Amino acid sequence: PGAGGEPMDSPPSAPKRYLGVHLVVLVHGFQGNSFDMRLMKNTLAMLYPDSIFLSSTCNEDNTEGDINEMGVRLAQEVVNYICDWCPAGALGRLSFITHSLGGLIARAALPLLQEYSAKMFTFLSLSSCHLGVFQDKISLFNTGFWVLKKWRQSTFLQQVSMGDHDNPRETFLYKLSKSRGLEHFRHIVLTSCYEDQYGQLQSARAEVCPEWAGQADKEVYKEMVGNIWAAVRPEQVMRLDMNFVIAEKNLDAFIGRTAHIQFLECQQMMRMLVHNYSALFR
Repeated sequence: PGAGGEPMDSPPSAPKRYLGVHLVVLVHGFQGNSFDMRLMKNTLAMLYPDSIFLSSTCNEDNTEGDINEMGVRLAQEVVNYICDWCPAGALGRLSFITHSLGGLIARAALPLLQEYSAKMFTFLSLSSCHLGVFQDKISLFNTGFWVLKKWRQSTFLQQVSMGDHDNPRETFLYKLSKSRGLEHFRHIVLTSCYEDQYGQLQSARAEVCPEWAGQADKEVYKEMVGNIWAAVRPEQVMRLDMNFVIAEKNLDAFIGRTAHIQFLECQQMMRMLVHNYSALFR
């Protein structure tokens, strides 16, 4: 059973335990757009036709910018949508499904959506780098990321690599780890994939890696993990590791991009989620 006592595989036809509509907000990632989330939206819409879906568009032209500002835009977009489509208390549940950067944007928006905290139901993160991008190992991905960061001068890339301040505890991601909001969700689901270098395993799972023991430079990440989960009960959290069995041996597969995109394109994964864990979406 889930945190609310409902079986995770309860059928979509089972009676709802709440009044009103279930609003699912889908948030795309870096250099993405609302179309990226279409397969997940369509999969859910077929099973849950009574739910309504907001595929966020407010940051489509701004994913290189400040994550906090993206969070402000998302919060305003959600509020406007609720006012337009869920008038007079019609909102029953509010859930977020996020990919990559979208997970950070949604977390940045949560403090501005406190008025809906009692309605928050599921927060599903698809390979989001909650602890940022680790650059402590030599790899083709890290080399490419370093070049991209120098070339594009992107605020987002600086923030996600915790390079936006000399003191790591003054960086945006560290401050975001102290923000509240996740504790209001009945279900918090973090998905990850070992082959995905864009959403690295420990960062996507927001957990402490055993290899960090005795490494002084990893203390800040340990603190961030503690901050993120400080107000959350363990039974609210579920971590799911995906194995996409990627057969290709091209550059995208080698640097982990193929696995990252599979979270948007693998319909078998989506069907597994919505059928085996249907209580997350009812």
